[in-house]
Parts: sequence; C-alpha cells; structure tokens
Amino acid sequence: MHLHFVFILILLLVAAGVHAASVTPRTVPRAAELVMKYLLVGYCGVPMLVVSLYLLISPERAAAAFGFTASGPVIAFFGWAYLGMSILSLLALYYRGAYLVAPVVVWAVYLGGATFVHLGELAARGGGGGHGGGPLEIFAAHGLVGVLLVLALLVSGAWRGRG
Repeated sequence: MHLHFVFILILLLVAAGVHAASVTPRTVPRAAELVMKYLLVGYCGVPMLVVSLYLLISPERAAAAFGFTASGPVIAFFGWAYLGMSILSLLALYYRGAYLVAPVVVWAVYLGGATFVHLGELAARGGGGGHGGGPLEIFAAHGLVGVLLVLALLVSGAWRGRG
C-alpha cells in the first residue's frame, strides 16, 4: 500500500522540479512554495480525498484494504477527518502566504505520527504485517512527506505572510 504513495511522491517531486525550472524569476523561496503546493494538492489533497470518500462510503472494505478491522465510529471519524484535511490541502490552490501554515502543520503532525505508529506496529509484529512496507517505505510514504512540507514552508517564507 505504501509503495503507491512513494510513486506518487516521486512523480510530484519531479513535476514540481520541472515546474520550478520553468518559472521566472527562478528563486529558492518560489521553488519551495511550488514543492509545498504540489505536495499539499497532489499528495495530501486529491489522493486523500479519494481515501476519505472510500472510508465513508465503504468502511468495511476500506478497513480491510488498509489491514485493519472495521470498528464503526473510529473508521467513520477517520474518514471525516481525512475529508477535512484533504479539503484544507486543496484550498492551497487558491490561497497563499500564512494560509499554507495550516495544512502543512496538520499533515506534518499527522504524517509524523503515522510514521511512529507504523514503525511501532512493524516492530511489534517482528517486521511484518500492517498495511505494507518496511521501515524505509513507511518513512518515504509518511515521515519524508511531513519533513518536506515543513522544510518547504520554512524556505518559502510563506509562514511570514499576513492576512
């Protein structure tokens, strides 16, 4: 499961790099903002919107696909939370500056926590089980995205914006 998201991450970073190389003036803060927006929309926005709808429409099948047992309210809550977080990320298409702090913080905290949860689950199972991947794949699909989002936010200077 994580490998799909690793491929999405690679494609988004390549697309952001190509886009950043084609804009003028070509500055590091501008490139960082592009990377941040590509990750917010293309990784945390659209795919997670699909995941949230899957969780809300078919919680039993979604839980099984993720390697969990369907537990009613927990899966529903997770679906609604993902829906809000993905919409927050998609709004990065329209808003700039300090607005970008909110989706970056939400996803960086969530993905950082998900990294620890998955790594803990992996250790508890002796290196197997869960919804896929070894430590490197788990970090690439979760932790790395959170780190990249925070770094892009800091380098872009978007957090300094007002209004």
